[in-house]
Amino acid sequence: MDMEGVIVRNRYYCDEGSDYVCRRLAEELKLFGIRTNTFNVFDLLANDVFPEFAVFFDKDYTSARLLEKKGVRVFNPADSIRICDDKYATQAELYGVADFPKTVCSPLKYKASTEKDESFFDRIGKDIGFPLIAKFCVGSLGAQVFLIGDRRELEKFHSEHEAEGRIIYQEYVAKSHGKDIRIYTVGGKAIACVARESSCSFKSNAQNGAVTSGFVPTVEHTAVAERISKHLKLDYAAVDFFRTDDPLVIEVNSNAYFKEAERACGVDIAAYYARHIVKEIGC
Repeated sequence: MDMEGVIVRNRYYCDEGSDYVCRRLAEELKLFGIRTNTFNVFDLLANDVFPEFAVFFDKDYTSARLLEKKGVRVFNPADSIRICDDKYATQAELYGVADFPKTVCSPLKYKASTEKDESFFDRIGKDIGFPLIAKFCVGSLGAQVFLIGDRRELEKFHSEHEAEGRIIYQEYVAKSHGKDIRIYTVGGKAIACVARESSCSFKSNAQNGAVTSGFVPTVEHTAVAERISKHLKLDYAAVDFFRTDDPLVIEVNSNAYFKEAERACGVDIAAYYARHIVKEIGC
């Protein structure tokens, strides 16, 4: 088989997790005789000749769309990346498909001002209550997620951060404090699941000290994860759920790391993804 592809990573962000997913996927694709190089999309778009496919571990969905226009099969599709990258867009797209906690998104502003929007704060207090979770619509690795205790904290937080981007204010799920489950899907099928739990933070991200372990999800959680992945046309995804009896979605990730998941579950996620890519490109 004579084919070349690229694995796209962010130009500026490098860590052990991103190194691992790029290396492992390249190794698995090589077993099918497919050569890959790792690029950042800025340099890739400077070329005159483009690969047949690109595995996108970045969030620059506009550049991913440009690659698609140039005839490149992008995993995941650019529009799928776009929807997953914005938490409010994810909820809007999945309305009627999956359940989320009660959520209010900050109104769109063309220019931040010092004027208080009392009716906005009133609605958050009435519809959600306190404590609550504040999340920037665009953010990664739990860095832009905050626990808000009361209205005074809410008003202070909003006035300090509203110029940085849109924010969703969300019901605090006390039962899932510091805990979640993550279901990995490839080609719309669930292939692995982990539980993550932190003893030092309300966030369940590994970057916040959470411990990852293998987990057997319910039939209902698995069905929702697969339905979401198919609806969003995701070749590869990780769907995060609160640790609740009924499937309640936290967010959907289009380029999640999987080193700890492979270790915890004993599932070769990279191999599943490589086989899916090979099938999709017709090899």
